[in-house]
Amino acid sequence: MGVTLGKKQLNKGRISLYLNYSHNGKRRKEYLGIILEPPVTPEARAENKNKILIAKQIRAKKELEFLSVEYALNKTAETFEDILPEAPSNGPDFFRIMNEYLSTYYKKDKKMVKSTILHLRTFNKKKILPINKITREFCVDFLDYLRSKLRGNTPIGYFKKFRMCINKCVEKKLISHNPTNGIRLSQFDEVTKEILTLKEIQKLAVTSCPNNEVKRAFLFSCYCGLRWCDVYQLRYKDVDFPARRLTIIQQKVQTHSKSAILHLNLNHTALKLLQKCNGDREDLVFSLPSYSYTIRILRKWVIDANIRKHITFHMRSHNKIFY
Repeated sequence: MGVTLGKKQLNKGRISLYLNYSHNGKRRKEYLGIILEPPVTPEARAENKNKILIAKQIRAKKELEFLSVEYALNKTAETFEDILPEAPSNGPDFFRIMNEYLSTYYKKDKKMVKSTILHLRTFNKKKILPINKITREFCVDFLDYLRSKLRGNTPIGYFKKFRMCINKCVEKKLISHNPTNGIRLSQFDEVTKEILTLKEIQKLAVTSCPNNEVKRAFLFSCYCGLRWCDVYQLRYKDVDFPARRLTIIQQKVQTHSKSAILHLNLNHTALKLLQKCNGDREDLVFSLPSYSYTIRILRKWVIDANIRKHITFHMRSHNKIFY
């Protein structure tokens, strides 16, 4: 067993550094992406010296990983196959590709993509995932795994991010097609949404909440069915108190629906919840924390009310009550 540092001669006098793994007759190469330039100037020689030092540090770290496996020093049950770089026939490591992709990914769902990759690592049970091992069967098993670990529509959302990541590999021509294509998700979308009964809403109304604004906003939405994004941005100028009417542009559908403008008549209870705190026209109606913190408050409040349901802020739009 050993890890040595190797050099491959390139054109124009450049040299590529790689690690050479050897264990039980098996040999693997892992190119580090470190290129030594021709040492024609003092600056180039100094830079090459630093690059070689970095490569030696990487080699030493890899050797420590091998020793940890040999003497069972890790808590996880790893084998030499787990830490050996993938064989050339299996293609590049999917996790490495995704790390590179995420380093330049700045969309709002980045956290969800990261969570998807973490679940994939847990499911794969190995440090590397050769891209050619991602077959249709592998994808179906991963979807089943997500459904066993997560609730509601979350498994579907995570699997769609997984599919998106594989599409990037197809675009880079690392694989010829996406093995998730053809895997129908509609059969998994049929999730029964838990809603609150009128009795349960009344129970929440008399139960103390850690944040009164969260309580007021949630109860208000139960009586009008607004989404979180609309409640969060609701301003007093959107409310016509004399006419008992609310007019907003729905954030979720404003870019693709002709029905984005919503005119909503308010019943007595909803109006009373709005009038608890009056402000100027441009003031927000509700002073709410972040969505994630709001959910934490909401779940504690529901538990304190002795309601055994998985309640989220989104489900309020399914709880529209008029009387």
